[in-house]
Amino acid sequence: MAIFIALSLASALLGALALPNELFLYGAWPLGFFALAPLYVALKSCHKSGQAALCGAIYGGLHHALSSYWLYFYRGFAFWTLGSTTIAYAVIYAVAAVYAQFLLSGRNEAYRPFIFALGWTVLEYLKSIGFLGYPWGLIPYSLSALPLLLQIVDITGVYGLSFLLALSSALAADWFKKPGFSAERARPSAFFLVLLTLCMGYGLYSMNRVIPVKAEFKALLVQQNTDPWIAGELAALSSNLELTKNALSPEASAASATTAPRPDLIVFSENSLRRPLDDFRQWYSRNPPEEPLLPFLAKTGIPLLTGSPIVLDWESYEATNSVILVSPEGRTVDSYAKIHPVPFAEAIPFWEYEWFRNFMQNVVGLESGWVMGDRLTLFELEPQSATDSLIRFSTPICFEDAFAGLCRSYFLKGADLLINLTNDSWSRTRSAQLQHWAIARFRAIENRRTLVRSTNSGLSSVIDPWGRSIAELPQFEAKTMLVTVPVYADKDLSLYCRFGDWFALFCLLLLIFTAVYIYREKRRHEVRMDLAFLLRH
Repeated sequence: MAIFIALSLASALLGALALPNELFLYGAWPLGFFALAPLYVALKSCHKSGQAALCGAIYGGLHHALSSYWLYFYRGFAFWTLGSTTIAYAVIYAVAAVYAQFLLSGRNEAYRPFIFALGWTVLEYLKSIGFLGYPWGLIPYSLSALPLLLQIVDITGVYGLSFLLALSSALAADWFKKPGFSAERARPSAFFLVLLTLCMGYGLYSMNRVIPVKAEFKALLVQQNTDPWIAGELAALSSNLELTKNALSPEASAASATTAPRPDLIVFSENSLRRPLDDFRQWYSRNPPEEPLLPFLAKTGIPLLTGSPIVLDWESYEATNSVILVSPEGRTVDSYAKIHPVPFAEAIPFWEYEWFRNFMQNVVGLESGWVMGDRLTLFELEPQSATDSLIRFSTPICFEDAFAGLCRSYFLKGADLLINLTNDSWSRTRSAQLQHWAIARFRAIENRRTLVRSTNSGLSSVIDPWGRSIAELPQFEAKTMLVTVPVYADKDLSLYCRFGDWFALFCLLLLIFTAVYIYREKRRHEVRMDLAFLLRH
């Protein structure tokens, strides 16, 4: 049993090291190709479901704790944000491991690596969808420093890489456990090498393919580098306005190497406004005292995109975590309310039940959170440089850019690009913010569109349809960036954008057929054994 525990621990550690972390900021991509090998060996060697459950629990809990360590810093709720989720993932992976042990007990060993790859793909897919979805810690995010291999996701989504890396780990484990060449073992390895070659070849083709630029606009991204939960609303707002004022000053224009026109859009981060603009117009006309927001906007003549709450009911204080587009005159032109809030932190299920409400308020210390939005908003912007060109964009908020299905829906509705507003300063670590960036960039590649990220502490950047950062700001520094944002317009939507997670669903279908086949095979074997026993006696 000790060897099973050691193997599960090894896989959890390797998987966490493969992802962006404080030792390897962009992750260690070679580890991604065999991080799951020890776990595969353990599950394949287990003879009892209890053993498999223990392996899964150790891997799931430890991998989550090591890769999402930054949840410890969430507003003093470390026990609930990291502790309870670690327990939850230990249970989830324990159940998954029991199923995996059954699936890997099939009599044909040559197919076991493929069954493991199918199962792992389905597990990562199911982990990433729905209200409780958490698309962090997926093995494909270990490939941040290998952009050539990422390009395949515009066909398969991120789960194509889940399959490839899980298959790589399983095949590596088989070769390591039983060295030596045989035709039966060579065929699966040859198949993997063909898959890898095709993915690399497609990546090379994609990165050299030209996607036409529909339009351009200039955005001033403002990274104020304050944690509004600690510093308070005035500190964040003052920092935003001071940075913007300096960036638009004549001195800044004179120091610039080019005489670029003024920005078409100023972009603050999530939570930059802590009071609803329309309900506190007088307050914003006087605050912050050194440079009030509304007079400043009127003076610049530039629209502002910023995070702000919108209160729906003042009596119950029901409010949405929103992004608003504010005209230079200080009016809210349009808004988007976050559709997929962070479970339990931003939206609490079962809140209507008094016993549960009392538990969350008195024991956990959480209030009611935000009300979920119900509308996909397309904001419109007309650049100064091309008054006949109308740009439509959508604004996933914070961790919404980690959900591929949600981001795809914006483009299906007609968005030309995404502008993500995020507050990650509470995570306190560069690697945590890089994890978010590494996940978000997949949305640009999947849909072959531009993604702009405006954050309060990092990683603020502009990502092109190939996942490359056109420009980015250093983390945990108060800075601005005036950047020309290209708006790409491929002639057709990508295969992923059109059909979504077809690959993951195909893997799920294959896995169901595989489970049925193995179950029937086992039943036939048991019947034969029973008949043989009866004939002997």
